[in-house]
Amino acid sequence: MIILKEYQSKAVNSLIDDSWILLKNPNRQQKMVLKAPTGSGKTVMMANYMSNVCEEVKDKLELKNRKIAFIWFAPNQLHIQSYNSIKNYFDNLRTISPIQFEDITENKLHENEVLFVNWQSVNKEKNVFVRENEQGQNLINFVNNTYADDVEIICILDEAHYHANGTKAKKLLNEIDAKIEMDVSATPIFKSDYGHTIRRYEVIEEEMIKKNVVLNPALDHHKQKNISLDQYLLNQALSKRDEIAKAYKKLGIDINPLLLIQLPNDTKKESVLDKQKLELLEDALKLKGYTTDNNRVAIWLSNRKDNLEDIENQNSITDVLIFKQAIALGWDCPRSAILLIFREINQESFGIQTVGRILRMPQQKHYSDGLLNNGYVFTNLSKNLIQIVQEDMDYIVQNKALRIPTYRNIELNSSFINTRLVRNRLSSQFRKCLYQASEKYFNVNKDLVSSSFIVENKKRLQEKFIELDVDKIEIPIPKDIEFALDDTIIKVDNVERFAKTSDELYILFRQFCRNNIGGYAKVDSTPILELALISFFEDYLAIDETPAIKIMLFEQNKTKFIELIDIALQIHVDLLKQKALKATKKVENSVWEVPAERIYNEHYQGKQNIEKHALVPFYEQHNASNPEIKFAEFLELNKNHIEWWYKNGDKNKEDFAVTYYDVEASLKGFYVDFVIKLKNNKIYLFDTKTKGSDKNFIHKHNALIDYLIENTTSNKELLGGIIIPEERGNDIIWKYSAKKIQSATDSSGWKSFEPSIE
Repeated sequence: MIILKEYQSKAVNSLIDDSWILLKNPNRQQKMVLKAPTGSGKTVMMANYMSNVCEEVKDKLELKNRKIAFIWFAPNQLHIQSYNSIKNYFDNLRTISPIQFEDITENKLHENEVLFVNWQSVNKEKNVFVRENEQGQNLINFVNNTYADDVEIICILDEAHYHANGTKAKKLLNEIDAKIEMDVSATPIFKSDYGHTIRRYEVIEEEMIKKNVVLNPALDHHKQKNISLDQYLLNQALSKRDEIAKAYKKLGIDINPLLLIQLPNDTKKESVLDKQKLELLEDALKLKGYTTDNNRVAIWLSNRKDNLEDIENQNSITDVLIFKQAIALGWDCPRSAILLIFREINQESFGIQTVGRILRMPQQKHYSDGLLNNGYVFTNLSKNLIQIVQEDMDYIVQNKALRIPTYRNIELNSSFINTRLVRNRLSSQFRKCLYQASEKYFNVNKDLVSSSFIVENKKRLQEKFIELDVDKIEIPIPKDIEFALDDTIIKVDNVERFAKTSDELYILFRQFCRNNIGGYAKVDSTPILELALISFFEDYLAIDETPAIKIMLFEQNKTKFIELIDIALQIHVDLLKQKALKATKKVENSVWEVPAERIYNEHYQGKQNIEKHALVPFYEQHNASNPEIKFAEFLELNKNHIEWWYKNGDKNKEDFAVTYYDVEASLKGFYVDFVIKLKNNKIYLFDTKTKGSDKNFIHKHNALIDYLIENTTSNKELLGGIIIPEERGNDIIWKYSAKKIQSATDSSGWKSFEPSIE
């Protein structure tokens, strides 16, 4: 049994005492809070709490139910980490029994069991663990059976701020109706008079975590020496890592400190900036002898994982870990000592969970060398106020599915309508719009006849208070800032100014253009705006690219150029509308097959017990319609007659589509929901709807019928149409018309789709 620290023992006792009060109360869903800083040992405390409750509850004669079970909710994979930790703590004592869904027996929780649940696995109404099924194997049935056995339930909501405040979460917790709901977090969302708060100083006094975090220690712009700020910060971070390593060695301690490097852009999708930064970073590290090949660099990204096997070991040879967001929560590597955060220019916050990765003391004690008792953060963040915030867990999720090996080509003709000409993007004529706006806003002209027009145009800009003599663009960086994560807002009093290199200026300029592109597509339109602005400086002012960028980014000038861009965009609106009206849509025909592989993003969830989908595993869209979900279930019920079925995409060139004319006589693409191949080799194309649910119901169906007739051959029989569910008591009959229709609400004469007899 682990011996608790004084503050841990105090917290556990406080939680237990409050639990007896709440268990005695008649109310349900009573809130408790354990607020504890990162690194304080929340899992250890909760393990002891649950164990003691289970031991002591038998003697609480005043309680109606003297049997307790727990449900432990956690985001992402943190439930596995907690399950393993607690299982190890109590493996010999057997005071409590950690279990997962597959360990449940008799469709209920038993006394002293702790069910560990991935929140994402149940926080969806359509999830297998939540919805009703013939076997009754879902969480709510388990809970109800548990209550029927006179076992009370306490819910542990680990890091509740990630999941417990949403509509679906509240609905599920209401259905569970636990006696107690305990929020366990450094940043709890519950408010309650019951529970316990651990102060950061208590954890520091027990030498569990570092005393402080130092932001950008000892920065000196004189040492920049014509390298980028990012390169300079990397050098500083590596130097600090080496300094800490030497300090450990001097004390005779075998610990290799780890430098964490966080890539910029905390968004779900990997950005171009991410990729560029990673390439530059790896090149810079390689020059200093740090590579993935020699195991001194580890990488933890959604699509790449290198050298992670023993990275948490105190004496691991890996010196640097490059990540994005994946390690923000639940990752425990106490040797982490330095954090280098590359931020986009408009970001101004640190995440508690991310910075918390460098707060743990590797041996749970402070050292005689004060250098080892602090965490160190280096960042290019340029703000006079820095905010400490809690992260969200919305980092990138990519799931790959592969085509089944038994698949045989079906060769369906597919049509993709290229609407690029009418997309909401800047056209190649935008430069003329910007020139027109410039002449209006600055009162300049491009009079090539006159040799003095350049001088005159510069004068006109200066009259508009545009500073043209800009030597360099500097960025003020916070320096030598000490803070604790208890702080929420840190005022920056000490800064060091660094000159931006040409490459950095271009990145800033691109970001400036992206931020001011309005509602136009950023990927396509940003380069067009960049070129138009640079061309304006060349054609009207005879100023080259780099000095032009300096002028536009100079703080006093920025607002003027934003106004100029807004005027140009407005001029472009009418031009774009006229172009869209005149544009003809291009239809690209191809032969379609079920893709060999498909990447599903965070908007999809894996679905179990699907055997006949053409890609495995099967991923279902979070917002899939009810007919889509029910029809997929119907296909699986008839799997003995189906070779495979495929849930089609709905927008890409790689998705199957037929053309049709909508109610406004506009040519559109119709992405059929399901492609089905029966064992008798018939191919069905179905789109699931309810009666009258789509204004283009008739148009889509009839266009699909035409397609089926035109593409059926002696070797390939195509059938299908729009298919609708009709309820017959507890059963659903799926009906479709094999012919063209004139009504979207009258299904008389429609056929029932029955794979067994088709």
